[in-house]
Amino acid sequence: MSVSDNSVAHELDPATAGAEFESASAVGEKLDALENRAVWLDAEFRLPFTDFRVGVSTIVGLLPGVGDGAMMVLAATLVYHGTGLGAPTWTLVKMSVILLVEGIVGAIPIVGDLVGLVWSANVGNVGRLRRHEETLDGSTNWLFVLLLASPFILFVLALGSLL
Repeated sequence: MSVSDNSVAHELDPATAGAEFESASAVGEKLDALENRAVWLDAEFRLPFTDFRVGVSTIVGLLPGVGDGAMMVLAATLVYHGTGLGAPTWTLVKMSVILLVEGIVGAIPIVGDLVGLVWSANVGNVGRLRRHEETLDGSTNWLFVLLLASPFILFVLALGSLL
Protein backbone atom coordinates (compact mmCIF):
# COMPACT_ATOMS: atom_id res chain seq x y z
CA MET A 1 0.00 0.00 0.00
CA SER A 2 1.46 3.35 -1.01
CA VAL A 3 1.29 6.61 0.96
CA SER A 4 -1.59 7.86 -1.18
CA ASP A 5 -3.51 4.60 -0.66
CA ASN A 6 -3.09 5.03 3.11
CA SER A 7 -4.55 8.55 3.02
CA VAL A 8 -7.56 7.33 1.03
CA ALA A 9 -8.10 4.54 3.55
CA HIS A 10 -7.92 7.11 6.35
CA GLU A 11 -10.54 9.30 4.62
CA LEU A 12 -12.90 6.35 4.31
CA ASP A 13 -12.49 5.16 7.90
CA PRO A 14 -15.96 5.70 9.49
CA ALA A 15 -14.53 6.19 12.99
CA THR A 16 -12.23 8.97 11.83
CA ALA A 17 -14.90 10.57 9.64
CA GLY A 18 -17.35 10.61 12.56
CA ALA A 19 -14.79 12.24 14.87
CA GLU A 20 -13.99 14.88 12.26
CA PHE A 21 -17.71 15.58 11.79
CA GLU A 22 -18.21 15.92 15.55
CA SER A 23 -15.20 18.24 15.75
CA ALA A 24 -16.53 20.41 12.88
CA SER A 25 -19.93 20.49 14.55
CA ALA A 26 -18.37 21.53 17.87
CA VAL A 27 -16.36 24.28 16.14
CA GLY A 28 -19.52 25.55 14.42
CA GLU A 29 -21.40 25.61 17.72
CA LYS A 30 -18.53 27.45 19.40
CA LEU A 31 -18.46 30.04 16.61
CA ASP A 32 -22.23 30.51 16.94
CA ALA A 33 -21.83 31.15 20.67
CA LEU A 34 -18.98 33.61 20.02
CA GLU A 35 -21.08 35.37 17.39
CA ASN A 36 -23.94 35.74 19.89
CA ARG A 37 -21.50 37.23 22.42
CA ALA A 38 -20.09 39.63 19.82
CA VAL A 39 -23.56 40.84 18.79
CA TRP A 40 -24.44 41.29 22.46
CA LEU A 41 -21.28 43.37 22.93
CA ASP A 42 -21.57 45.44 19.72
CA ALA A 43 -25.07 45.51 18.28
CA GLU A 44 -27.78 44.12 20.56
CA PHE A 45 -30.01 47.21 20.61
CA ARG A 46 -31.20 49.58 17.89
CA LEU A 47 -31.21 53.25 18.82
CA PRO A 48 -34.74 54.62 18.40
CA PHE A 49 -35.41 56.53 15.17
CA THR A 50 -32.00 55.57 13.71
CA ASP A 51 -30.29 52.69 11.95
CA PHE A 52 -27.49 52.64 14.54
CA ARG A 53 -27.13 49.56 16.68
CA VAL A 54 -25.27 49.56 19.98
CA GLY A 55 -24.32 46.80 22.31
CA VAL A 56 -23.65 46.40 25.96
CA SER A 57 -20.04 47.42 25.34
CA THR A 58 -21.08 50.88 24.15
CA ILE A 59 -23.52 51.37 27.01
CA VAL A 60 -21.20 50.15 29.78
CA GLY A 61 -18.32 52.01 28.12
CA LEU A 62 -20.05 55.25 29.10
CA LEU A 63 -19.12 54.54 32.73
CA PRO A 64 -15.91 56.46 33.43
CA GLY A 65 -12.88 54.38 34.30
CA VAL A 66 -14.25 50.89 34.67
CA GLY A 67 -16.65 50.55 31.73
CA ASP A 68 -14.12 50.26 28.92
CA GLY A 69 -11.82 48.03 30.94
CA ALA A 70 -14.58 45.59 31.81
CA MET A 71 -15.73 45.41 28.21
CA MET A 72 -12.16 44.86 26.99
CA VAL A 73 -11.91 41.79 29.20
CA LEU A 74 -15.09 40.39 27.61
CA ALA A 75 -13.83 41.27 24.12
CA ALA A 76 -10.51 39.55 24.87
CA THR A 77 -12.36 36.29 25.47
CA LEU A 78 -13.11 36.20 21.73
CA VAL A 79 -9.37 36.12 21.00
CA TYR A 80 -8.87 33.55 23.76
CA HIS A 81 -11.51 31.24 22.27
CA GLY A 82 -10.08 31.80 18.79
CA THR A 83 -6.74 30.56 20.13
CA GLY A 84 -8.43 27.45 21.51
CA LEU A 85 -10.18 26.79 18.21
CA GLY A 86 -6.86 26.70 16.36
CA ALA A 87 -7.27 29.92 14.38
CA PRO A 88 -4.26 30.93 12.27
CA THR A 89 -1.66 33.01 14.07
CA TRP A 90 -2.01 35.96 11.68
CA THR A 91 -5.79 36.09 12.26
CA LEU A 92 -5.26 36.12 16.03
CA VAL A 93 -2.67 38.88 15.71
CA LYS A 94 -5.14 40.99 13.67
CA MET A 95 -7.87 40.35 16.23
CA SER A 96 -5.53 41.40 19.05
CA VAL A 97 -4.43 44.58 17.28
CA ILE A 98 -8.07 45.52 16.67
CA LEU A 99 -8.79 44.87 20.35
CA LEU A 100 -5.83 47.05 21.33
CA VAL A 101 -6.95 49.90 19.04
CA GLU A 102 -10.50 49.61 20.38
CA GLY A 103 -9.15 49.86 23.94
CA ILE A 104 -6.97 52.89 23.20
CA VAL A 105 -9.67 54.77 21.28
CA GLY A 106 -12.32 53.74 23.81
CA ALA A 107 -10.30 55.35 26.61
CA ILE A 108 -10.63 58.78 24.97
CA PRO A 109 -13.71 60.47 26.45
CA ILE A 110 -16.56 61.13 23.99
CA VAL A 111 -14.45 60.13 20.93
CA GLY A 112 -14.30 56.52 22.09
CA ASP A 113 -18.04 56.46 22.70
CA LEU A 114 -18.76 57.87 19.24
CA VAL A 115 -16.45 55.34 17.60
CA GLY A 116 -18.28 52.61 19.50
CA LEU A 117 -21.46 53.64 17.71
CA VAL A 118 -20.09 52.93 14.25
CA TRP A 119 -17.34 50.31 14.71
CA SER A 120 -18.31 46.76 15.64
CA ALA A 121 -14.88 45.36 16.40
CA ASN A 122 -16.14 42.23 18.16
CA VAL A 123 -18.53 41.25 15.37
CA GLY A 124 -15.68 41.82 12.91
CA ASN A 125 -13.33 39.63 14.94
CA VAL A 126 -15.80 36.74 14.97
CA GLY A 127 -16.18 37.24 11.21
CA ARG A 128 -12.42 36.77 10.92
CA LEU A 129 -12.75 33.45 12.74
CA ARG A 130 -15.71 32.44 10.53
CA ARG A 131 -13.60 32.92 7.40
CA HIS A 132 -11.39 30.08 8.69
CA GLU A 133 -14.23 27.85 9.91
CA GLU A 134 -13.33 25.02 7.52
CA THR A 135 -9.74 24.85 8.80
CA LEU A 136 -10.41 25.29 12.53
CA ASP A 137 -9.70 21.98 14.21
CA GLY A 138 -10.09 22.80 17.88
CA SER A 139 -6.39 22.54 18.64
CA THR A 140 -4.77 25.35 20.61
CA ASN A 141 -2.55 27.69 18.60
CA TRP A 142 0.53 27.47 20.84
CA LEU A 143 2.59 29.73 18.58
CA PHE A 144 0.19 32.60 19.25
CA VAL A 145 0.16 31.84 22.97
CA LEU A 146 3.96 32.02 22.94
CA LEU A 147 3.91 35.28 20.93
CA LEU A 148 1.40 36.77 23.35
CA ALA A 149 3.33 35.64 26.42
CA SER A 150 6.81 36.55 25.14
CA PRO A 151 6.75 40.24 26.21
CA PHE A 152 5.85 39.16 29.75
CA ILE A 153 8.54 36.45 29.73
CA LEU A 154 11.14 38.98 28.51
CA PHE A 155 10.06 41.46 31.18
CA VAL A 156 10.46 38.86 33.93
CA LEU A 157 13.87 37.82 32.57
CA ALA A 158 15.01 41.46 32.38
CA LEU A 159 13.74 42.11 35.89
CA GLY A 160 15.52 38.97 37.12
CA SER A 161 18.80 40.09 35.58
CA LEU A 162 18.59 43.39 37.46
CA LEU A 163 18.35 41.62 40.82
